[in-house]
Amino acid sequence: MKTMLLFLLVVPLLSSCGFKDMDKRFIVKAIGIDKSNDKDLPLHVSLKLAIPFSQIKPGQTNTFQFVSDDAKTIAEAVQHLKSKVDKELDFSQSKIIIFGKDLAEERLNRESIDWFLRRREIQGMTFMALGDPSAEQVLKVKPKSERLPGDSLFLSFDQEGTESSFIVTEYLFDFHRRLSEKGLDPYLPVIKPLNGTYLIDQVAVFDKEKMREVLNPEETRVFNELSKKISKFDIETRTDTVQFAVSVSKFGYTYTIDEAKESKPVLTMNVKMTGQTAESSQSFDYSKWKLYEHEAETEEAKRYEKVLRKLQSIGVDPIGLGLRYRATRHHREKEWGRWSSVYPQLVFHVNVKINLSGSGGIK
Repeated sequence: MKTMLLFLLVVPLLSSCGFKDMDKRFIVKAIGIDKSNDKDLPLHVSLKLAIPFSQIKPGQTNTFQFVSDDAKTIAEAVQHLKSKVDKELDFSQSKIIIFGKDLAEERLNRESIDWFLRRREIQGMTFMALGDPSAEQVLKVKPKSERLPGDSLFLSFDQEGTESSFIVTEYLFDFHRRLSEKGLDPYLPVIKPLNGTYLIDQVAVFDKEKMREVLNPEETRVFNELSKKISKFDIETRTDTVQFAVSVSKFGYTYTIDEAKESKPVLTMNVKMTGQTAESSQSFDYSKWKLYEHEAETEEAKRYEKVLRKLQSIGVDPIGLGLRYRATRHHREKEWGRWSSVYPQLVFHVNVKINLSGSGGIK
């Protein structure tokens, strides 16, 4: 009896859990951060909000609301944005964070993503990207093919929809790690609005503070192969003697760093790939396959060396050569100091071995 009486006295003092029904929530699907034109309020924060509806009908276009605000910090912007909507902002299903190009060229460091890391609703697997010319313009695009707000971007990056060797995927947890990890620099895929849809075929490389350069599509493909070791892509060979494309199904590489000559350290990379002919301007003679393989190997080796030298000239290391260097030596901070002097002088030698397994479906 005493226990029951105590229970009845305590229950009125308990606070509610604060749960709100779905019809009282705005689901934030995508977040954009740009540089504003106001010096006192330097950040322009944009949110793409999904409006819940009970049923998706065939041919029905997605419904979303777009809101934005200028503020000193992301937290301040979000609080002020709540005064512009009639429902609670729910970030639990936010799947992509896009930074504008102008902001990335000025600064994009650990402080820039601190709010996202501290919000318990935002997952570490959230996609990261760079919007060109701005994150707001990317978020305002409404592709006819998508059924839910931002759905086309999610399908592009998680490879459940399109699979392209030009699309580089980056996550919040990995981007955060790269901002502080010695020997591993950040990168972000670049999204451009294009006639009611998106173009994603470039990658931006960063140092620990800001964007340094945007690689062109061909360099992006090579970067994707080296950083992600993707196994499905096409390569094209054009020489005076032959012109053909190879659809690669297997890919891998190893490398060693030789410091025997301190003034001329050498990185030797051995690349192996297997594939079959995808397109050719001439009949493929089996007796000349070795020639075709040699021509393709020479062209690919040049592409890999070009990208490696470009990243070296920019002074960034998004592939993680320095991280591997530190991991294979055992003198703590000495390795980093040594690598800082070795990397700018490194000479790249790339050897490519291609095995043509067939000539496609043509008999």
